[in-house]
Amino acid sequence: MLPNIKNIDSFNPISNLIPIQPQSNTGIAHDPVIKQILECFPDPVLILDNERQVVTYNDKARKFFNHTITIDVAAKKIGEALGCVHALRKRNVCGETEYCSRCGVNKTFSDVLIKPGNYENEFAIKVNNNGLETTLDFRTYISNLNYGDKEYVVLSVKSLESEKRRELLERIFFHDVLNTASIIFGISGMISEADINKDLERYTVILQNISEQLIQEIQAQRDLINAEAGNLIIYPAVDNVKDILEKTYQLYQDNILTRGKEFVCEYPEDTLIIETDHHFIIRSLGNLIKNALEAINPGGKVSLTAKDYGDNVRFVVSNNGVIPKHIQLQIFNRSFSTKAKKGRGIGTYSVKLLIENYLKGKVSFISDEENQTKFIIELPKKFSE
Repeated sequence: MLPNIKNIDSFNPISNLIPIQPQSNTGIAHDPVIKQILECFPDPVLILDNERQVVTYNDKARKFFNHTITIDVAAKKIGEALGCVHALRKRNVCGETEYCSRCGVNKTFSDVLIKPGNYENEFAIKVNNNGLETTLDFRTYISNLNYGDKEYVVLSVKSLESEKRRELLERIFFHDVLNTASIIFGISGMISEADINKDLERYTVILQNISEQLIQEIQAQRDLINAEAGNLIIYPAVDNVKDILEKTYQLYQDNILTRGKEFVCEYPEDTLIIETDHHFIIRSLGNLIKNALEAINPGGKVSLTAKDYGDNVRFVVSNNGVIPKHIQLQIFNRSFSTKAKKGRGIGTYSVKLLIENYLKGKVSFISDEENQTKFIIELPKKFSE
């Protein structure tokens, strides 16, 4: 007999069949009925106990998480099973780290234990995939399951990778690129009406600079896609740190973002030489500068510096603001942004991806009342393959 379904949108084949009477003496993980039900789901599904430990899962979950889930996944907590870098760090426990306070799965799991029902949420999890740290985006559906005299939680996950990539492309091509193309169109119209002797040269320089910016925006998206796929090619070369700072500073020296704000560059006193891909370090520093300029209020200050740090060079982008703690915990997530707009938030994510996975460096930040906000990129002076 079919269950009485009043709201087809909220129907869940697990929660609407509870309580389920055990069909096996060896527990839910080996119950053939549970196995059949799990395989009916179109998406990966896992069953967890109240301690967040994975008890069983369907074949779609095994295939979907083949880089983390194995036959021995039972008794692993959900963060460990999915390969969360925070859960897998030494002495960390899934559900108890400071990052867990901002985790969508952790929050929804807690909600369903407090108030049983059907819950839906989005979350991003940072994983180490074949040596490359990247972020995976999911939508989760969580429900309670009573099995005999025991309580479990059913977790269904749906990948949002395609949706998030589409949002990123919308941001790049429907916002940034469209805005830049509109400026080019406007400048070209002004050139046709310009005084040849007075304005033509100035408008030509502006047009060249804006056209270069358009090309860089398209290249940045292409490089991000290649970097996430592990296919990005870099070209390390010996360079002067002062030249890197100068080229980065020029990107925003006369930018509209600096209006009403102070933007300074402090050069090292001694000659500093580094072997790196100057194209990607300049782009990464530029992303951090752009974020800093957008974050501060009029009258605020952003500074760019570089210092000798033994075998490394330390680049620092500073501003006189302080980032709220809940935002700090999500800074390097791909889809997270302090701006309330979909499709934003690839700046710090791309910086960490490029610097740590390709330029062999480290990215970190500090933000408090004493130090204000500093983003630090530390690169080795000698690039090693």
